[in-house]
Amino acid sequence: MAALHFDMELDNRPLIRPFSIATGVRTHQPVLTVRLSQGDHVGVGQATGVSYLKDTPPQMKDQIAAVARQIEAGVDRSALQKILPAGGARAALDAALWDLDAKRTGVSVADQIGVKSGALESVFTIGLDTPEAMAERTHIESWRPILKVKLGGSPDQEAARIRAVADAAGSTRLVTDANAAWTPDQLIELAPIAADAGFELIEQPLPAGAEQAPDARAALLAASQSVPLCVDESFQSLDDFDAVADLYQFINIKLDKCGGLTEGLKIRDRARAKGLGIFVGCMISPTIAIAPAFLLAQGADYVDLDGPFWLHDEPVELTSDGLFAPISPQVWGGSHA
Repeated sequence: MAALHFDMELDNRPLIRPFSIATGVRTHQPVLTVRLSQGDHVGVGQATGVSYLKDTPPQMKDQIAAVARQIEAGVDRSALQKILPAGGARAALDAALWDLDAKRTGVSVADQIGVKSGALESVFTIGLDTPEAMAERTHIESWRPILKVKLGGSPDQEAARIRAVADAAGSTRLVTDANAAWTPDQLIELAPIAADAGFELIEQPLPAGAEQAPDARAALLAASQSVPLCVDESFQSLDDFDAVADLYQFINIKLDKCGGLTEGLKIRDRARAKGLGIFVGCMISPTIAIAPAFLLAQGADYVDLDGPFWLHDEPVELTSDGLFAPISPQVWGGSHA
């Protein structure tokens, strides 16, 4: 491959409203943008990293700068997997390489991976708050087809949050994310309550890595008899697959965790071969960062790609029935040919 030239940009995007989960409240989202140019063609990628892994855009920028010579010598997606670890830096570069290939070859990313980009039933997130405030927000958003409810706050209010949201949701489907904040005892107590309230899935109920403890494993197996469980924080990349595959029914693939679409496709195929469901998730991130995941999410069981809708002036829209309309290939992944 001919020499590449690249530049990077950091910015800090204000959120439409504060985003509250078990680990804190966020009002802004830092973003790293990478642009790769080769001749007249330019590919772009974005990522925000994963804050709980301390993978921040400034650190991602430094990671990429450290391998600048290898990139400019003509790195491809296969070589990229070897020079950078899983994480946001590789995800941004991987996306830029996919986009650049589409521009160079005249073949869109969707065509390269064999998918047709259609509207998706993406969840919308209800942030962690008091039961009353969460019920109020759920009522406002209950026109949407599916909501993801953040839990993991004060333990004495968790059951009340679950029931309050369910009462306010009407016919809207519900899943929940405890953001790794429950104990094994809480999981055993709350899983049947969530199931009775109509929740379809619980995402990452226990702390990352807790699966190694016998009481945690027993709690996961017991809870899954009531409601399916999805692994998130305990699963970063394919290296973690065997440690969690027998304890969960779904795997959350986030490109900022696993290092981009190239690895995300491998995880999807491995999970399907194992009989696990696919949950494609995201961080709060702009449209260019979401676009590769949007293609990966075609055919997924659950989709959580509401990241751009937390930011101002993003080129995304919902259909009249609440589906995430296809992202224009002119934004990312399209061909100039």
